[in-house]
Amino acid sequence: MIWHVQNENFILDSTRIFMKAFHLLLFHGSFIFPECILIFGLILLLMIDSTSDQKDRPWFYFISSTSLVMSITALLFRWREEPIISFSGNFQTNNFNEIFQFLILLCSTLCIPLSVEYIECTEMAITEFLLFVLTATLGGMFLCGANDLITLFVAPECFSLCSYLLSGYTKRDVRSNEATMKYLLMGGASSSILVHGFSWLYGSSGGEIELQEIVNGLINTQMYNSPGISIALISITVGIGFKLSPAPFHQWTPDVYEGVRFVRQIPTSISISEMFGFFKTP
Repeated sequence: MIWHVQNENFILDSTRIFMKAFHLLLFHGSFIFPECILIFGLILLLMIDSTSDQKDRPWFYFISSTSLVMSITALLFRWREEPIISFSGNFQTNNFNEIFQFLILLCSTLCIPLSVEYIECTEMAITEFLLFVLTATLGGMFLCGANDLITLFVAPECFSLCSYLLSGYTKRDVRSNEATMKYLLMGGASSSILVHGFSWLYGSSGGEIELQEIVNGLINTQMYNSPGISIALISITVGIGFKLSPAPFHQWTPDVYEGVRFVRQIPTSISISEMFGFFKTP
């Protein structure tokens, strides 16, 4: 009897969460229309890959490139609109963010033609490569519009996980395996340090996660000069530093560049895009 009641409560809670998510997507989906185009392109790639053979490779290039170009077009049509905060304060849309989203889309659009020749010569799977590039682009675009700590952490992790997989895509190469291992370890360590800094910010602001509310919370609680804020800033700086690899956090970067054989521009564009996403926030 108790199990039956708990099961009903779980179903009701799940239904409420699903309806709330559907409501947010229905009324705020237009604010993330470029991101929705990329999501649709990802789904379309998966569907075609599961129902076709290797002869349809040109379709994969066409779908991925078209998704990126359509996202760029949607951004350009949305230019000069009023700043909007949507999804209960989790996402922010304004012209400043759209500049960085445009640069991320441009970097990803250039990555695909630069990598096609090597992938075709080595006969590696093209679909997974395109999925990783599009997913990394999607994470970078959400990072540009992030307006709370959760999105600021989840979006770069989506970005980073795809970059780990891309760095080890040539798995038969020993240097590629070494690059993936070092990249994964350094990325995991930097993410841990970054979320540690976010936790200090969350606690010092009185339990706020939105960026503006964190500032207001620090002022209201008089914690802006506390040692906790210093620890938070140091942790966030170190965490972002290892992800972007500026000096003196760059020791692991040469091995990753040596391991990425198919195109050297991918780590560069990923680092630049992640830098765009992080440093537009302050």
